[in-house]
Amino acid sequence: MAFSYSTSECVPRLYPISTFLGNLIFEGNEHDPLMISRGNYKRAQWGDATSPVIIDNNTYPFPSSINMLWIALTEVKLYWLDAPIDSKKIEKHWEEKDQDGNALYEFIVVGAAPYGQVAIWLRGHYKSVLIHWLQGREVDERNLGNRIGKCSMQQYCQLCVDNDEVVKQNLIENGLPPTDLFDHWMEQMEYRYVPLEEFWDGEVWQEYDEDDMFYDDIMLNELHVQRYDGTHQQLPDDISLLKYHQAGMPKRLALRWDEGRSHLSAYWWMDDQVIYPILHRFFNFDPGARADLLLRCDSRHQRFEMALKGGEMQRQPVNIPQEAYQIIVFKDGHELYKSPNFTQEDGAWNW
Repeated sequence: MAFSYSTSECVPRLYPISTFLGNLIFEGNEHDPLMISRGNYKRAQWGDATSPVIIDNNTYPFPSSINMLWIALTEVKLYWLDAPIDSKKIEKHWEEKDQDGNALYEFIVVGAAPYGQVAIWLRGHYKSVLIHWLQGREVDERNLGNRIGKCSMQQYCQLCVDNDEVVKQNLIENGLPPTDLFDHWMEQMEYRYVPLEEFWDGEVWQEYDEDDMFYDDIMLNELHVQRYDGTHQQLPDDISLLKYHQAGMPKRLALRWDEGRSHLSAYWWMDDQVIYPILHRFFNFDPGARADLLLRCDSRHQRFEMALKGGEMQRQPVNIPQEAYQIIVFKDGHELYKSPNFTQEDGAWNW
């Protein structure tokens, strides 16, 4: 079967690369390889299709392998990747449609993280999904041939970094990231979101009774998420996030709901350095467990929190500490609540 899609490459903003070879290969070489993209890529959001290669009016099967040769400019290292791709997995996800029957995905995106790690996603406007998390290997700079002219790889990297003040300053002040940072970001867990099911009674959170009149007036409108693994989900009228699913840890959440005639919205920003150890301990303590991520919103008492529940070993929800996230809540267009640690810029919730 043949499909219509485009390819793209991305990198984390602070860790640019220079790509010299990047191809998606088809089984049996029935088509020429598709170029991912080449050159220097500095300004990017992890998982975004920021350097698309448009394939004019052509259709292709899904690739069966990938090869890449690139310099990690902040590391001064050359990496090579030659790895299989699960084309059946891509095809299965590609069959997903939105509520109007339109295709969800447009791009196969390849992302290069520090230390030779590579992600492959399917990405569309409303949703993206992680297909692979791969590991390249460091190779000798002689594999570059004459691709960077007469200068050494050290000189080439220094020149590129010096031309980007943001990257340069981050490298001076913070150095390279922890070697396991992106492994944490890309780790997949099984959980679901459970919003608006509880109220604050003045001492503890309680589940609403079915005959509670206030609960009858609560209507969930939207739940959108962006994740640290580079994926996002912002589908209208989508309830799949309320079901158990495999995903990376959340980075940003947007929840919109009605209480009678009032319209409310809450926006969370998660701190990966705090939330990851909490999630990691939970899933390591009870392997194979599925978690409920409780989004606790009580506008009457202006109480907005998060908790984690699930697994055979855990009967009661465990509150997620406030330092793990920032939150701001609006009611009928006016600010209702803002966490004490809130530092986001004005308008950061417009996404």
